[in-house]
Amino acid sequence: MRDTYVAIPQNGGIEYNKINAAYSYGGPELVRKTIKETFGVPIQYYAIVNFESFPKIVETLAPGGLKIDAEKDLEVEGTVIKKGEQKMSGKEALQYARFRKDEESDFGRVRRQQQVMTALLKQGLNPLNAWRLPETIGTVRGYTQTNIPFSFYPGVGTSYLFSQHKPLDILTIPVEGSWNDGYYEHSGSVLEIDEAINGQAIKTFFTN
Repeated sequence: MRDTYVAIPQNGGIEYNKINAAYSYGGPELVRKTIKETFGVPIQYYAIVNFESFPKIVETLAPGGLKIDAEKDLEVEGTVIKKGEQKMSGKEALQYARFRKDEESDFGRVRRQQQVMTALLKQGLNPLNAWRLPETIGTVRGYTQTNIPFSFYPGVGTSYLFSQHKPLDILTIPVEGSWNDGYYEHSGSVLEIDEAINGQAIKTFFTN
């Protein structure tokens, strides 16, 4: 969660702030360092996607529309989405994933983001689309800022398409019962977490 309050390594010391502040201070490298030092998780690769590139990625992976069962009626910046099963355009999928102006705030938004990511994986890496894989990989990579070498993609994509694999597993941090609402002048509203509980949850997630 972006409001998770953590220790961010800064100039030989640390500064507590929301975890998304790490990206503002030092980009993906500082985010990786913060996650490793807080939760003990070494992040090898990253990919940065913004509001402009996300719809293009969706329309590349799901050119006929992304199949989503929208959980509620919502509106974001003039884009109206009705509850129920539908095929979303890239812009609609972005706005659906962005919405947070309800009682659930970021918790609901993260759940919808995970719903969109699951749908993208299911549709974009469907064996029926195997013939499109090289072109799709090249197109999607062009819409991201990443340190993943191009040689990494074909093998992973092909392996996913043609082997037995588990569904996408998702873990949200902080886990239930491990956080409290907090507020600080320099960062505003935050989620104060139990780092030990969440670190163990992550460890269990990756070892199961």
